[in-house]
Amino acid sequence: MKPLLITITIAFIWFFYTSSQLPAQDKSSPLIVDHTCENLSQIPLFWIDSAQLLQKWHYAHTSHGSQLTTGLERIENNDPDYDIAIGYSNLPYVQDALCVFDGQETHTYITPEEYWRTKEGMDLTRDVLNNNPSINVSQWSWCCQMNSYSEEDVQAYLDSISLLETEFPGVSFVYMTGNAQATGSGGYNRYLRNEQVRQYCQDNDKALFDFADLDAWWYNPDTQEWEQNTYNYNGFDVPVEHSQFNGNQAGHTTYESCEQKGRAVWWLMAKLSGWEGTVGLPENKLMPELPFTLYQNQPNPFTQTTKIHFTLNASLFTNLTIYDVHGKEVARLADEVKPKGEHEVTWDAKDHPSGIYHCRIQLGKYSQVMRMVVMK
Repeated sequence: MKPLLITITIAFIWFFYTSSQLPAQDKSSPLIVDHTCENLSQIPLFWIDSAQLLQKWHYAHTSHGSQLTTGLERIENNDPDYDIAIGYSNLPYVQDALCVFDGQETHTYITPEEYWRTKEGMDLTRDVLNNNPSINVSQWSWCCQMNSYSEEDVQAYLDSISLLETEFPGVSFVYMTGNAQATGSGGYNRYLRNEQVRQYCQDNDKALFDFADLDAWWYNPDTQEWEQNTYNYNGFDVPVEHSQFNGNQAGHTTYESCEQKGRAVWWLMAKLSGWEGTVGLPENKLMPELPFTLYQNQPNPFTQTTKIHFTLNASLFTNLTIYDVHGKEVARLADEVKPKGEHEVTWDAKDHPSGIYHCRIQLGKYSQVMRMVVMK
């Protein structure tokens, strides 16, 4: 996708880091991803690069949930800028790709009982997160349970995910609605339970991937308008999967539907990476004005030592840290107040193997990440 040794991916993080892991979603407002969040052309590639660098995604699901990964794979096939790497029951480490841990450590077809509904299932989720500390996003997808689940059943889901959030504060847990394929009384029950999830996410500032909304809306290229499909149940218009998506090409739907959801995943990952979703502004308005400038290390690639230069616009508390490709801290080069002006530090990598490393400078809420290459 990008030349491995010379591309520099820079990611500005809009919230504070609390550990060597990336932080969970800023909970000051809900993050809702629905059919209005699927136009890839609106996301600056800067934020796609940031998502590929920053986000490590644990995604558990049954067959309907595979629509998301199928969509991502099809998008990647059409445009290598949107690289992904999916590991089945493992987390791959691929540069310039969104890395995905698909399933749990034991298998990949994950029912409610195997992620959140039982203690054993929650322990499977805990195992993935404890054994893969670089994972900072976790998400489970419904199949058709919403058609028959009661309000109490769905509340149990909300309670379990909330509990996991308290146990893993460095992970953004993404809630989901269930697919919108059912009609009749089951479809109406599904609608009510999805509304329950939506309301909870709105009230508690959670991240929501609105699968059902993405099912029911289709963009008509002829009219250039969005169309929502509904059916009537006892005088009430219930959203249902759009007829354009009726098919069984993958995950019980069409490739078109999968791709729509895949584009929405990129919105989710860009937003989790700090993108504010601002569209239509001049390019120079898309990035914040930073209180520092971090320059590419010299030399790069290097065999043992390299110099890192940065300039501060004021006297500021500065943290400069080196991480390996797994997100583990390997060196801390600065952790103190530095005066205004130009600075230079040297990193000696003689005790570290060849590979990709990331240098992160952090001043308050602003961070910048630079890639460095050790070649021995």
